[in-house]
Amino acid sequence: MTAAAAGGHGFKVLAPWYACERGHFDRFDPSAHAPALQKYASAEFVRALVADPRDSLQFDPEDDVWSYPVPVALADRGPGRARFATHQLVRTRLRKLYQPSHERFYAVVVELFCDRPGLPRPQSAEGLEVGFVMRRRHVEMDAPPKVLRTLSRRLTAELLAVKGQGGSDTGPYPSEARDVLWAELAHRTAFEDAHRELLDRVDLKKRTQAWMAGAGAGAGAAGGQWRALGEPPAPGRPEDREQELPMWRLPARSGDCAHAAPPPERSLWFGVVPTASADHDDRGAPKLDDRSVYELRCFVRRAPRPGHEHCPPQISWSKPTEPFRLASFYDPEGTKNRKISITMPDFRAVAARAAAPPGPGGVAITSPPGSQLSFDPGGGTPGGGSVGGTLPRTCTFALEIFMIVAFFVFSMFLPIVVFLFQLWWLLALRFCLPPSLDAAAALKAFFDGTKTLADMGQAQTDAFDELLGAKGAGARLRDTSDAFAQDDLDDLVDLVTPPATAPAPVPPRPEPPVNDPLCEGG
Repeated sequence: MTAAAAGGHGFKVLAPWYACERGHFDRFDPSAHAPALQKYASAEFVRALVADPRDSLQFDPEDDVWSYPVPVALADRGPGRARFATHQLVRTRLRKLYQPSHERFYAVVVELFCDRPGLPRPQSAEGLEVGFVMRRRHVEMDAPPKVLRTLSRRLTAELLAVKGQGGSDTGPYPSEARDVLWAELAHRTAFEDAHRELLDRVDLKKRTQAWMAGAGAGAGAAGGQWRALGEPPAPGRPEDREQELPMWRLPARSGDCAHAAPPPERSLWFGVVPTASADHDDRGAPKLDDRSVYELRCFVRRAPRPGHEHCPPQISWSKPTEPFRLASFYDPEGTKNRKISITMPDFRAVAARAAAPPGPGGVAITSPPGSQLSFDPGGGTPGGGSVGGTLPRTCTFALEIFMIVAFFVFSMFLPIVVFLFQLWWLLALRFCLPPSLDAAAALKAFFDGTKTLADMGQAQTDAFDELLGAKGAGARLRDTSDAFAQDDLDDLVDLVTPPATAPAPVPPRPEPPVNDPLCEGG
């Protein structure tokens, strides 16, 4: 007996009705076959989703696509701060999902229909198990390096032209050429037709892989591995099965129709999309990374009807979602969404606390025997160190000490890194409030003429010290004046001048509202 005979009809797992309304297609259109990915900017997004699944955020055409950096020649850079940007981002058409640390969260939503003529809605969810799997699109490329570099350069030039940009004919770094080609080709095929002659020389092997873990493994399972669909289990792992993630049914809403009776109940289901994971495979590689291309597929599983328990369960699958990559933890377009405020310890309060008896709080650090460091600080140049200790030793430090020393080390090394490696663009990532407007004005007045860095006196070097936040930085800048052309000076002053006020964040745009067509009897 077949599963269909034991369980009845199958199901169609489609995009939710409001995605169809926004896209101006119905559930019979091929565009409705893929589940919908929805974006949110709050960790409380599930409450908003349950309250009204239509309320989510739009995917931004600039920030929510995967991009890669390419070098920019000095002659092609813009004025001001842009003059110090040695690279520019080339944006592809591949979706990018950010991590929870970036204040971005995602859900996958589907609507179930009976797989019968007309796609009627299910009358009940009894006996249904709805979930989804996360799969990886793996590619192996075998081609001459010259062919890969040529294709990646042409692709970069095409993407820049679409955005009205120019300035790079070098393409991505050689080590990233494969990633760039696969990320873009995973999303579209037009490029293949335009460059068929070169692509014919590329042996491209595409495989869809599933995350396999022990039987019954759910989210957070350890010791899994990516394995191609249909590939037999690895030796010693006969019970491996694909990891499944749960989906939950959204409750019926009674207030969607303002001037009509409540519409027929829909079968909407959602799941939380994992964009970060602590899981690793047997070789220690992370389950999720920022180099692979992923997709989601949703399923409905129905147990056999009473009397047919010997039959296998019936399962219906959705089409895959649009492919996507994951942002790295330090993705600049993600970290800009979240601000962390830290107030340094008040030296006066800490000094006053030092007069009191030590309390139980703080950070207790135990050094085991043979692991205790002893050295001569040497006035800032340590020397003569040794490792010893015969008994465990525990020292308790006030948390304020760690913060004070850590910030001192950071402040000391930031200008060193900037000058040593000529990473001037790092200065654009730092600004202080209130700003040092007097110092900036004095420097602008000084360089408004024929003066050069080598002409700076004590007043100018002190002004640069204030703007750079490091004593002696202005003198060092004067001594390395050959690193700058005369027309760089105004740009440098602009770079280290903080804004008068903190830039106002641009809130993400919500999806436009749509009305349920069932309210009109549709």
